[in-house]
Amino acid sequence: MPSDALPPGPNFLATFGFVRNPFRFLDECARRYGDWFTVRVPGVSPFVFTSAPDAVREVFLGDPDAMHAGEANRPLGAFMGERSSLFLDGAEHLRQRRLLLPAFHGEQVASHADAMRDAADNVIATWPTGQQFPIHPQMRAITFETIIRTVFGFEDDSTGAELRASLKALFELFSSRLGTLFSLPAMRIDAGPWSPWGRAARLTHRIDAILFAEFARRRKQGVEGRTDVLSMLLAARYETEQPLPDNVIRDEMYTLMLAGHETTAATMAWVINRMVSQPDVTHRARAEVVSVLDGKQLDSSHVGKFKYLEAVINETMRLDPVIPNFGRTLTRPLKIAGHDLAAGVTIAPCIYLVHRRPELWPNPEQFNPDRFLEVRQSPYTFFPFGGGARRCLGAAFATYQMKIVIAEILSRVDLKPAPGYKASATRRGIAFAPSEGMPVIASAQSEEPLEERQGKIRDSSLRSERHKDRT
Repeated sequence: MPSDALPPGPNFLATFGFVRNPFRFLDECARRYGDWFTVRVPGVSPFVFTSAPDAVREVFLGDPDAMHAGEANRPLGAFMGERSSLFLDGAEHLRQRRLLLPAFHGEQVASHADAMRDAADNVIATWPTGQQFPIHPQMRAITFETIIRTVFGFEDDSTGAELRASLKALFELFSSRLGTLFSLPAMRIDAGPWSPWGRAARLTHRIDAILFAEFARRRKQGVEGRTDVLSMLLAARYETEQPLPDNVIRDEMYTLMLAGHETTAATMAWVINRMVSQPDVTHRARAEVVSVLDGKQLDSSHVGKFKYLEAVINETMRLDPVIPNFGRTLTRPLKIAGHDLAAGVTIAPCIYLVHRRPELWPNPEQFNPDRFLEVRQSPYTFFPFGGGARRCLGAAFATYQMKIVIAEILSRVDLKPAPGYKASATRRGIAFAPSEGMPVIASAQSEEPLEERQGKIRDSSLRSERHKDRT
């Protein structure tokens, strides 16, 4: 099919707007071109963006052999490794995904609640009061420590300290402006000690040495009784009873760190951005947390009861998705929702635009968490973690951690926005986060008499019930 048969779209120069301000770029394209538009970058196959819900459904339910997510994800793989399930397709992807799934089942995720809470508490305790500081790096510190403990299973010994230092350095490089360019093969050149790619390569060699030595140590000692993801992967077996090769485990560990760490941290920063600008939402979420905890330390028994808080997180992911689209590269010509697309084209259902369609989301620009309490949303109209057979493996883990971290923040400090600050999206690695690190000001919570606190909780509950009656 000739390229001019694809839907119209912006010219090459205009696509730089996707890097500078992705949400504004997508809004402008939707206004000008409608539900379908093509984004072209020299040297890369065309990306056909769509916000048509019927197209999203067809992609999620379509033949995975005809639509390769792994191939579409390939530009993200500068550090994550060829054997990561993120870059596999077909039977090979399915086989590896099945081995990863047990590490992210509900009971397994819940077993990490205390580690998630402790990571949050340790970071919150360092926050200055009465002075401005960026919250996004603080969220990254929490997710980083959580992953070190629950995914890697490293402790505070010398090996753990060396791994932390090396991973932090690599992640800073990966999430920098230069790191964004590593998806381009031309940027992967080791030009000496000052070369960004050369520095990244040396860091990965150092991390690999630590990881492979740890793999050997745990295989020798056994992993029985351990709940971290690394140990579960070391114990996993293919249907042939063969263990996962070390290079496969290594690539999955990098993916969990580099992809999961920043996306969760960025989402929590967006949640805080929404909450500090709407005190009524903050008050209602805090009232729920106070009521659920009832003076006790947060543990796994509480997390499932944070219904309104989860709705706040979901509504934030609807309006501020940290990854605005996903892709499937077509292996053969396909007709999708009435559009003929050639082999080699990448179809890119747009999370950001679908989440703003007025026929799906009344008053779409309004931040209204109650919409997630009133009805169960369709996986074809709300999909911040992707969907179908390629839905993010870590979705439950990420949501669970976000509920714990935000609940701990609400129960311990008050946050206010920095004067004059207005968030815009800026790229951090593979995710888009609030600009300038999302500056806030923290203050200690004032002590309230029990009767007053309970009264506010009752008032919040009554407002929620009245809202449901109106809708």
